[in-house]
Parts: sequence; C-alpha cells; structure tokens
Amino acid sequence: MPMQGERSVVLMNYDGSFRSVQTLAHELGHAYHNTTLADRTPLQRQLPMALAETASIFCETIMIEEGLRNAEGDDRIAVIEGDLSSACQVVVDIHSRFLFESAFFEARAKRTLSVAETCALMAEAQEATYGDGLDRDVRHSYMWAAKPHYYTSTFYNWPYTFGLLFGLGLYARYREEPDRFRSSYDDLLSSCGLGSARDLASRFGIDVADEAFWTASLDVIRTRIDDFCKISS
Repeated sequence: MPMQGERSVVLMNYDGSFRSVQTLAHELGHAYHNTTLADRTPLQRQLPMALAETASIFCETIMIEEGLRNAEGDDRIAVIEGDLSSACQVVVDIHSRFLFESAFFEARAKRTLSVAETCALMAEAQEATYGDGLDRDVRHSYMWAAKPHYYTSTFYNWPYTFGLLFGLGLYARYREEPDRFRSSYDDLLSSCGLGSARDLASRFGIDVADEAFWTASLDVIRTRIDDFCKISS
C-alpha cells in the first residue's frame, strides 16, 4: 500500500517458507511500482487492472529464475513446485473464476440467483477448467463466498493471469536486451495510468493482441512442468 511519496508498507503472513519469500517478492514489486508513480498526480496513479500486477509478478519471475539457476536436487524440486503451484492458481483457478463471473452476470441480468444456483455455477466453472485434474470431493463450490475479490471490482481476478503471462514476456525481453530494458522499465511502470496496456507494451515490441505472445509465455510454464516431471520421477 502506498503511504506517502515513495514509501509503501507491506502486510503479510510470513513463515519463512519459499512460498512466503515468493509472496514477499510479489509485494515488494508493488512497492517498487509505487516508487515509480510517486511523482505522478493522484489521478495518474490510478492503474488499469490489466497492468496493476505487472511489477509484482515481474519481481516474482526474477526471484524464481534466480532460484532455478542456483538450486539443485530437492531444493530445485521445491522451487519449481512452489512456482507451479502459484502458476496453477493464476492460470487455471483464475480462469475458473472468470468463467464463473461471466456465467453469473449473464444469469443475474435475468433474475436473482439462489445460493444453490450460485454454487452450481462455481462447480461448473471448476469442472470446465480443472477437469479430472481436481478431485470432485475437494472442489470448492462456495469459492464465490470465500474470495473477497468478487466483491471489490468486476472481473478483479483476471489481471493476475494477464500479469503472470505479461511478466514472463517482459522477462524474456529483459534477457534479450537487458540494457535497453532497464532504461525503459521504470518509464513503463510510471506510465501505467497514462495509456492502454497495448500501447505501453508496444514500447518493448510486445503486441498483447497477438496470441503468439501469450502462447510463448505459457510455453515457459510448460517447460517448468516438464522439468518438474523429469527431476521428480
């Protein structure tokens, strides 16, 4: 949360696990983003949802990549498992939330839905995304009641997926041209409230309307899945 000037505060539960460090990296990414917005007017600091998670997930990506470069054996398995658990939530579970909200709003435009009907929509969304990858007995039909994200802003969940895949794409650009990237990254973050995601991404040669860009980002996750299966078998 931005406080004053470049100062931010982070509130989180920290237990010393790798996942906690990953969460801390995520929140510090938000704090870094806040420093780039410090000189903007209050209205210019209002970020579009599509870009609100850019710095946080990019920061996570840096940490994960560094961990994978240095970890071996069981430590490497732990790093990849933690990363894939997060990616599964962001890519798969949040897709189920998108499907649920879409179906809920379509039905709600016609009439009020009961609790049972709302739970059924959630179960159907989880079925559509997880398939047989999630035991039916542990599906959470009351997720719509447990997640506060549904009660703050419409489709508040989806920017996490956008942010993850966009962050992976940005990291690829950083690896290709680190000096050029560094000179433009802060400007991108400070300009998030001044333009569309497509216009800002074009500064890095990224076309967010091109399906190939998103496929390439998903391929990074596929590679990590293959790596995890190989070293854990």
